[in-house]
Amino acid sequence: MPIVTHLHGGHNTQESDGYPEAWYLPRASDIPDGYARVGSFYEQFKMIFEDRFHAAWEPGTAVFQYANQERAATSWFHDHALGITRLNVYAGLAGFYLLRGGPADLPSGVLPGPAPKFGDPPGRHYYEIPVAIQDRSFSTDGSLFYPTSRASFDHFTGPYIPGSDISPIWNPEFFGNTMVANGRTWPTLSVEPRRYRLRFLNGCNARFLILKIVTDPMAPRPAAPVLPFWQIGSEGGFLPAPVQRDQLLTAPAERADVIVDFTSMPVGTNLYLINEGPDEPFKGGKAGTDFQPAAPGTTGQVMKFTVARPLAAPDRTIPPAQLTLPPFEPLGPASHTRQVSLQEQNSAVLRGVGPRMVMLGTVDRHGNRTPMGWSDPITENPALGATEIWEIHNSTKDAHPIHIHEVQFQVVDRQTAGHSTRPPEPGESGFKDTVIAYPHAITRVKATFDRVGQYVWHCHMLEHEDNEMMRPYRVGPR
Repeated sequence: MPIVTHLHGGHNTQESDGYPEAWYLPRASDIPDGYARVGSFYEQFKMIFEDRFHAAWEPGTAVFQYANQERAATSWFHDHALGITRLNVYAGLAGFYLLRGGPADLPSGVLPGPAPKFGDPPGRHYYEIPVAIQDRSFSTDGSLFYPTSRASFDHFTGPYIPGSDISPIWNPEFFGNTMVANGRTWPTLSVEPRRYRLRFLNGCNARFLILKIVTDPMAPRPAAPVLPFWQIGSEGGFLPAPVQRDQLLTAPAERADVIVDFTSMPVGTNLYLINEGPDEPFKGGKAGTDFQPAAPGTTGQVMKFTVARPLAAPDRTIPPAQLTLPPFEPLGPASHTRQVSLQEQNSAVLRGVGPRMVMLGTVDRHGNRTPMGWSDPITENPALGATEIWEIHNSTKDAHPIHIHEVQFQVVDRQTAGHSTRPPEPGESGFKDTVIAYPHAITRVKATFDRVGQYVWHCHMLEHEDNEMMRPYRVGPR
């Protein structure tokens, strides 16, 4: 299987970013003659790396250099091979990458800890826990199930290519029927009556999550939360100040660094982390009003918290309402505004069939949109060191999580079709690398492009990314 690793949230040189066409096959003896063993950018980036670091890439490998000079943050890594990211990530090629230390971190003891680390003895109690949430489906033998036919999505059984322009294997989105946290279906976490730091990652292929903590997982939705989340960080590290939230909306690839205070919960209490996001593409709005929440008995539950034991030691961490987070320095003024678009493409030869592909593109000064595919010429070419505002015009009916490689950006605002603007959501006040672009709206983000090279930007619904909703962009001269 082709693979190439992307450190999502990293600020790295182009040859270490996991460019989709820099994939490679393992050094295996059973690769048939005539198969390409590397992608079209592998050799170019191999030469750049070896010249820069005087270290070789052996056949069937790639070596990436991470300087780790970003703000302390919750990042993650995953496969990014062109056209099969949805399959490789679904199969398990993803994990956390937690960066600590530096002036944008907090001293030990201020926040709940410790976190799990390699070599820990069995039975150690953890108070900082990364939680990767994914939806999966399984065959009756326990193996992962992923649909092999478009018919699983909308019951369309053909004609497929070459009898039409519809791919037989691409599903516009995937929604599993179970919820998985850190590789386990509906797990239970034993906690003490104290504060915990939970680092949530929405690692789903396409599912948006709306997370709450409740006492009854089967209660009518929307349910009343019993404990709030105190959000202290997003993708780019700590927020300017803690934000109390009753629920967390997270799109695929977004992260939320939160504190949950179980102090008031008696030993023996059972609580549940539930999901009220829809079992279909998210379009915005409120659960129970604008869409049907996830099924309470399956995808509406994520995990269980059991207050199973008294305090093992006094909790000396600072209550989240009293926390002073590290200084936050916003980006300076932008020198250029760039307009880009999100669009769906339907079949040109068949009627009544869902989307054939989803695409990115440009918007001209008259508002005309030009959709573009992966192989079209580069249109986004920021100057090295430039700070730009990207206006993301979403003309589709769904919300899309848009990820721009190499940078951490700030959300400026959103503008609806009625021309009213609204500021970033409370959890978007810090730096981010993924933003929700709502349907029929303009989402504005601001970023500084300070590394020369070729990177990508794309929708992080992996089925969209794999079928043309990804574009290369270039920083500096071409």
